[in-house]
Amino acid sequence: MSKIYPLKIKRRLSPRLWGGKKLEPFLKLPAHEGVEPLGEAWQVYAENHILNGEYAGQSLADLALSLGTDLLGHLSVERYGNKFPLLAKFIDAADKLSIQVHPDDTYARTQEAASGHLGKTEAWYILAAEPGAKIIWGFKDALSKDELRRAIAQERLEPHLNVVAVKAGDVIFNPAGTVHAIGAGIFLFEIQQSSDLTYRLYDFGRRDASGQLRELHIDKALDVADLRPGQHAKVRPKALSANKTELISTQHFAMERWSVGAAEHQSTKLSSFEILTVIEGELELEVANDSYPLVCGESVVLPASLGAYVLRGKAEVLRCYVPEL
Repeated sequence: MSKIYPLKIKRRLSPRLWGGKKLEPFLKLPAHEGVEPLGEAWQVYAENHILNGEYAGQSLADLALSLGTDLLGHLSVERYGNKFPLLAKFIDAADKLSIQVHPDDTYARTQEAASGHLGKTEAWYILAAEPGAKIIWGFKDALSKDELRRAIAQERLEPHLNVVAVKAGDVIFNPAGTVHAIGAGIFLFEIQQSSDLTYRLYDFGRRDASGQLRELHIDKALDVADLRPGQHAKVRPKALSANKTELISTQHFAMERWSVGAAEHQSTKLSSFEILTVIEGELELEVANDSYPLVCGESVVLPASLGAYVLRGKAEVLRCYVPEL
């Protein structure tokens, strides 16, 4: 029988022209010296490699193929096959991101099959926001595709966009099709479907490090964009217990925040793997006779068939998984 244990994952760092300086101290990284600052840290992704134990060096994608439900859980396999279905990341936006939209699963399967990606529904948990920080979420008024195309061509899209002020602790839900953008001065955790399908509608005329205008994907964006006025960006968290809060639950993923201050005895379920990410403090994760230290900014994947585990320490933890419909 294959060994089942907590999987520490090698994160993938991504410089972006809008990135900032928060990821290095938060993740205890050396100073980044690239042309563009760090914008994203992909904590858990199918193509990331495992750092510990007998599976070290394998990608999550390969391990999902070999372990199937033991790793993924039966709900995930029923919906997505032996594909690792979620992507967890940190995003540091010192400057605003492009205005963009993502496709749903149907569009991804029919129009982007060669990419191998799912559609992209996502949620943000705001970890820090500078005073006055805002996001873009949907439209102020209903627009036709022709009206939207003209507004982009004439560089007058911004007056039509719905702007939402955000602060630390806010939860934002971006279903596939939602036109959106992270504003300047925001540091967040994102849980999303395993996809990198992003269609840029508008990029404020910015140029990349080589001086070129970044590519727009207007035709595909208009294929998938919800053009109705946006109203419901924020999700109201729900208390589950004295120390656990459900931040969001959708058909694709659920995310909870746990405040760990004493020994926390838990167990995985056969329905889904879990992703645990420490956002404050540090922990010891104990499974049987083995102990795994987890520091701030670290993520670990718990296979569905792992069973009982204990968290010891003082920390704030985000738990993500595939929920029952």
